[in-house]
Amino acid sequence: MPDVLYIHPTKYGVATRGRRINTPYPIMPMGIIPLANLLREEGLSVVGLNYPLELRIDRSFHLGRWVASQEGVRLILMDLHWYEHSYGVMEIAQICRQLHPEAWILVGGFTASLYSREILENFPQIDFVIRGDAEVPLRMVATRLGRRSSALPDLSDVPNLSYRESGWIVENALTYRADEAMLDRLNFVDLDFLEHADRYGELQFVATMLTASSPRPMRGHWLSIGRGCHFDCSYCGGGARVHRAIAGREQIVLRSVEGVVEDIQRLQRLGIDQVSFSLDPAILGESYWTRLFSEIRNRGIQIGIYNEFFQLPSKEFIDELVRTVDITRSELAFSPLSGSEPVRRLNGKFYTNRKLLRTLSLLKRHEVPIYVYFSLNLPGEDERAFRRTLDLARRIGHLYPPHLLKMINMCHTVDPCSPMSHDSRQYGIEVSFQSFMDYYTYCRSASTEQSSLDQEQFRGFWLRDDQKRSLEDMANRWEAFRANAKFLCYPVPRAW
Repeated sequence: MPDVLYIHPTKYGVATRGRRINTPYPIMPMGIIPLANLLREEGLSVVGLNYPLELRIDRSFHLGRWVASQEGVRLILMDLHWYEHSYGVMEIAQICRQLHPEAWILVGGFTASLYSREILENFPQIDFVIRGDAEVPLRMVATRLGRRSSALPDLSDVPNLSYRESGWIVENALTYRADEAMLDRLNFVDLDFLEHADRYGELQFVATMLTASSPRPMRGHWLSIGRGCHFDCSYCGGGARVHRAIAGREQIVLRSVEGVVEDIQRLQRLGIDQVSFSLDPAILGESYWTRLFSEIRNRGIQIGIYNEFFQLPSKEFIDELVRTVDITRSELAFSPLSGSEPVRRLNGKFYTNRKLLRTLSLLKRHEVPIYVYFSLNLPGEDERAFRRTLDLARRIGHLYPPHLLKMINMCHTVDPCSPMSHDSRQYGIEVSFQSFMDYYTYCRSASTEQSSLDQEQFRGFWLRDDQKRSLEDMANRWEAFRANAKFLCYPVPRAW
């Protein structure tokens, strides 16, 4: 009989059951783990479920039956971090409300924070929204709440909280944000509150070509090393602007090197093969990453690393990384987005093709697995730019060993609070997704398998000069390129 129930949703709500499991973002937000552990430190029992994971294990898994079996629950938590879960969270919350009418339901995360008032206005199954950082607010709420049939306790002093009281929506001041001291005391490792925690480790491992024939399932773990960002890439809903808007955070707050390395060592002892960083250490300053890698070596830790580079790393960073990590269980991701350098700069990546190829040449010497991301539909990527993208993709394919290379060309949907959504004129686009209900409707309609790339408005934005490109034609040309590639090259995803 848990006090608190946590559910990580799918995009499609319960419509996923029995027919599809390729829901986006099956990985839980990294902040969920310490939140669950904080509540357990307060003496509350917590049971967690990753619904996408359960469906991968058993496609006939019935969420309603599982929720109904959790008798006595007082508080149900769900993350609404990524907009892709806007519909799924609301549908699952409604099921929870029907099965546990006496329990309170609380959501949090970037998307919930940005649209807290609209969510409370339109979805009566949601009782509370925590905006921004949640450690202190959640602990205060969880320890005060009784059954839903009892009177609502006084919550006026709970920072960052939005809720209903006497029919009115109350939004308490945004006064709490985690500092380094708070991040360093949090437990980002222990997952024993989660159903099938071991299998969740398998879901988190980013497979490399070198681990494809491993005799046992490899396990990974996404690890927070800090919060915030220096950049505002056009398409990203997690940049500096968003952190200011939802958490009042003006700069990155970092965990101590000692705390991060202690977690990595604990994860290795737990049998984790690969750690994925929440932030790119290469942007955090030479002092930080030299101490990070030095401490890993000093403790004799041998583990793989998955890292997504926000910009290009220096030669010195690469040298430190390759002498520290287990290359066979590691992968490094690059996002040039386009072969056109002006398009790349417009969208937030500030390096040339020449520098990219030079960096990849350094990694080639060390036989490091890499993953290269392009984007088919970002602002500026028209027919002319796409020819340069194909040319760069070919050059990378000729340069890099095929057994170490993965590549994809993605389509973006406009993120809430991303620069594209706020500064559409700068990017030469029109934006149609403005409200939470826009994202809710998008996710609900996506469950019908709509997939035509010509329907750019389905992605929430389109070029003002729509004669400059045909996404369908560009996708077909990528497919022709992919068919002749000697490395692992994925097709353009038509829909999630």
